[in-house]
Amino acid sequence: MEITSSQQLEHGILERRFTLAGTDGNTVPGVLWTRGDVSGPTPLILIGHGGGGAKDAAGNLVRRDYFTGERGIATAAIDAPGHGERGPARSIVDAGWAELWQQPEQVLDEMTGDWHRTIADLLATGEFDEHAIGYYGVSMGSVFGIPLIASEPGIAAAVLGLCGVRRTPGVVAAALEDRRSARIIAAAPAVLCPLIYHVQWDDELFDREGAFELYGLLGSPDKRLQSTPGPHGGMSDDARDTTFTFLANRLLASRNSA
Repeated sequence: MEITSSQQLEHGILERRFTLAGTDGNTVPGVLWTRGDVSGPTPLILIGHGGGGAKDAAGNLVRRDYFTGERGIATAAIDAPGHGERGPARSIVDAGWAELWQQPEQVLDEMTGDWHRTIADLLATGEFDEHAIGYYGVSMGSVFGIPLIASEPGIAAAVLGLCGVRRTPGVVAAALEDRRSARIIAAAPAVLCPLIYHVQWDDELFDREGAFELYGLLGSPDKRLQSTPGPHGGMSDDARDTTFTFLANRLLASRNSA
């Protein structure tokens, strides 16, 4: 991992941009946010962005401000394949996004490997508590997050949701969607960490029953389901804050009990 830039932000947050060697040999751009006044190895939350987003998308900055700025928990994000500095996808309706998912197995494997490398490189710095690693990823962040968590036993708690075993018909070609879903369905039972899973009741991108089905497949014995009215992007501030508090409290407890 190579630090490419560093700057001090508001609320005592230090931002460090980095690159690392990805699974396919390409460069993976990422960003790390920490608080300089927090001593000792700190908890770390990996943030997965949504489709058409990037590591520093607006939603990720809100998460950064809470977890790092308010709770002192480090946060890190990387650009998914085809997103941010890695490609042309800027929304889920553009050609770059559709082209990316022509090979869903390859994309899922690549991102899982990139996250594993990110975790290893960050832990190698000695700044972070290996017993207090969390994951926050909804929508495409869950599509990538479920295979990651299933293969990374070090993740102590997670927030998932805005996802399911089926998309609303027409969002993605059916054959490609079946291949993507097969991977998620296979990985879900191995997701064993405590988690909260959010469903938007009127989600126009993911079928509601498919969202509940995916929740049922997740293997964690300590999971909770949260649902509020509204479309895919309409999670209320109260619902968001519930997910924030859950993840922060779990990781701080993991740190204190290690």
